[in-house]
Amino acid sequence: MPMFSDYDSADSEHTWVMAFDGYDPQDEGHREGLFAVGNGYFVTRAAAIEATADEIHYPGTYRAGLYNRLVSQVNGETVENESLVNLPNWLALTFRIDGGDWFSIDQVEILSYQQSLHLRSGVLRREIQFRDRDGRQTKLHEHRFVSMAQPHLAGLHLELIAENWSGELEIRSAIDGRVINNNVKRYEPYNKQHLEPIATGTLEPAGIWLNTRTSQSRVELGLAARTQVLVDGAAVESTRTIEQEKAQIGECIRVHVNRGAVIAIEKIAALYTSRDPAIACCIEASQEVVLTAPSFTDLLNASKHAWERLWMRCDLEFEPVEYLRIARLHIFHILQTFSPHTADLDAGLPARGWHGEGYRGHIFWDEVFVLPFLIYRFPAIAREILLYRYRRLNAARALAHQQGYRGAMYPWRSASTGGEETPRFQFNLLSGHWTPDHTQLQRHISAIVAHTVWEYYIITNDIMFLCDYGAELLIEVARFWVSFATYHPEFERYEILGVMGPDEYHTGYPNATTSGINNNSYTNLMAVWTLCRAQEVLDLLPASRRRELYHWLKLSQEEIDYWDTVSRKMRVVFDENGSLSQYEGFDRLQELDWQQFDHERINWVLEAKGDDVNRYQVAKQADLAMLFFLFSKAEIEALLQRLGYTFDLNQMQQTLAYHLQRTSHESSLSRFVYAGALSQLELEKSWQLFTQSLITDVSGASSDEVKSGIHLGAMAGTLYVLQHHYLGLKVNRGRIYLNPSFPTSINHLRVSLQLQSNDFQIEKIGDRLNVAAASTNQSSVSIIYHGEMVDLQPGISLSFALNNV
Repeated sequence: MPMFSDYDSADSEHTWVMAFDGYDPQDEGHREGLFAVGNGYFVTRAAAIEATADEIHYPGTYRAGLYNRLVSQVNGETVENESLVNLPNWLALTFRIDGGDWFSIDQVEILSYQQSLHLRSGVLRREIQFRDRDGRQTKLHEHRFVSMAQPHLAGLHLELIAENWSGELEIRSAIDGRVINNNVKRYEPYNKQHLEPIATGTLEPAGIWLNTRTSQSRVELGLAARTQVLVDGAAVESTRTIEQEKAQIGECIRVHVNRGAVIAIEKIAALYTSRDPAIACCIEASQEVVLTAPSFTDLLNASKHAWERLWMRCDLEFEPVEYLRIARLHIFHILQTFSPHTADLDAGLPARGWHGEGYRGHIFWDEVFVLPFLIYRFPAIAREILLYRYRRLNAARALAHQQGYRGAMYPWRSASTGGEETPRFQFNLLSGHWTPDHTQLQRHISAIVAHTVWEYYIITNDIMFLCDYGAELLIEVARFWVSFATYHPEFERYEILGVMGPDEYHTGYPNATTSGINNNSYTNLMAVWTLCRAQEVLDLLPASRRRELYHWLKLSQEEIDYWDTVSRKMRVVFDENGSLSQYEGFDRLQELDWQQFDHERINWVLEAKGDDVNRYQVAKQADLAMLFFLFSKAEIEALLQRLGYTFDLNQMQQTLAYHLQRTSHESSLSRFVYAGALSQLELEKSWQLFTQSLITDVSGASSDEVKSGIHLGAMAGTLYVLQHHYLGLKVNRGRIYLNPSFPTSINHLRVSLQLQSNDFQIEKIGDRLNVAAASTNQSSVSIIYHGEMVDLQPGISLSFALNNV
């Protein structure tokens, strides 16, 4: 169970620090993922510097978007998987006294221990007082960071205090390229060796380097490091020896230490790849940069200043204050995953960050939760995430064509090329069985890609992005939906058959010979929404660009008219009580006896018993509730009215209550979705779900999951609820709409936004909502508060009375 330090909440600096008191080997993997440090270019896990991979520790460094494909024999078949690659370990540093045992946290008597992550500065600290088997007592102070100022550099500072001993101290500093991908237990049967060593060597006057490459993608990696040792603040006589192999290189430094001495060890490391811009050779670049890098202190100060600039745009204030640290932790991990340094890397937004090997580092649909945070603060970064999708538009076209459809069908899991990366099998750890993985049937991913493109446009008003990229993508996704839909003459409506919704439990109907379910409400309505936006986007384009697209894409008015027809005749299924059904037939499934399950994956338990989760009314996560998360009640009513259906407030409440009762929340992308969906209906229930979601990754219940990476979508999702549901923020082409609905527990909330180069601050204090425009803003903006429009001039603040306080 995590042992977080209970800082005094009145001290504001402590709202920037997450800390664990006491060493817990069983929780070490969780802490390694949660306290990882990075800069958007690469991320390094919070593994002990002296450790190699074993049952407790897992050093890991990952470069954004760097994948490699391996072939394995699994379940009697040949399969291929593309994975985020674990890179050589630059952290490797340990020591011993008088030729004794090399230091290991697991082999000494720990007198005190604290590990802390400093969010404001991006620094990870570890403070230990220990006694070895010979009774020697030592204090250890460690600081590490990955530079937010110079993206290819990282630093490590280790201070040792010889409390009751004198002798020879031997320090071993290395770059270890013998690493494999071994972070996820379920991937045990797969091949894991992604790196091929090339060479190692030394630098003058001091330093080491390692050159390696990925086995299939053929990406070269250059790592270099320099290590300096000071005793009581001064250089002392020492001896250095090199330990060199093809896949590992280290240097041993020996110094004499007197009782009470303070030994400072400084290690600076550099990482480049052959895909990085503006270099000729990655190993030469890393060597040059590490030799010319400033001291640890100067490098750290530059990184702190870079973090400060990011926080100026991103910070929030939030009460209850006990949740503020966690909200800032979520922002911190978003920025470590996608920062200004990620912009030129052609990287998507991974579900687990670049923090571990969960889901093999693949890209799913998490941008729908993350992008709204970034668009309001770093629109250029958000644009790059969308360009990752646009650059893979041809791959989405090919995927649609392969399956007999038109347009663009985006894959459920994407990596380097944009092909479908969903594995053929999943391993059930409870039963030991391999089962087919049908999650590629989540066709709703294409609508989410279209949705994020549209959200970016309406917030930024970036018409050039729409002209050059967004419109084409929206049109091609619309083409997919109309080719994928099937006309049902009995209902005189179109249907979407053989899919999966966000609920990954239901892969088909009981005893069916084919996979997939029919008329998932969320999928069908997202398809309708996409078809509406594709028609609208054509009207928004300048006439010249519209003509180009008509010609280039061979568009016709007849085709666009057909989009309109399908968008008005899509079938949506309601149950006998008038509630929206998750999918056709869901309400006819058996009810589940929840008492027999105790925090275990329900589908695994049932499969292990010879049963099938497809037989039951149980959802792994929020499914059709995603509609109420993404859209307002009025927008959902408009979509259904377009189709000829009526849907009132009572039906909305009934629908959400019915499906919430049958949701297990076994996905991290569940509780915050319901929190948002219920924000206009049941505020206290919404708040309860929100706070449960907020602690997803910091709680002990998530320990095994976070070991293989954070849950980036869940982290961003909580910020989405604060920003879009409780604050009620929506921006549409230059106008700010505010429809707040605050739970009584939120005493204070302040966020900062940037819209079209203008800066704003929105703050809830007591029973007032204040909106302030920076004096440097170039123009006024219209504020629509609960339907009433007010003009906000630069340098002016408006105050509104909150209705629900």
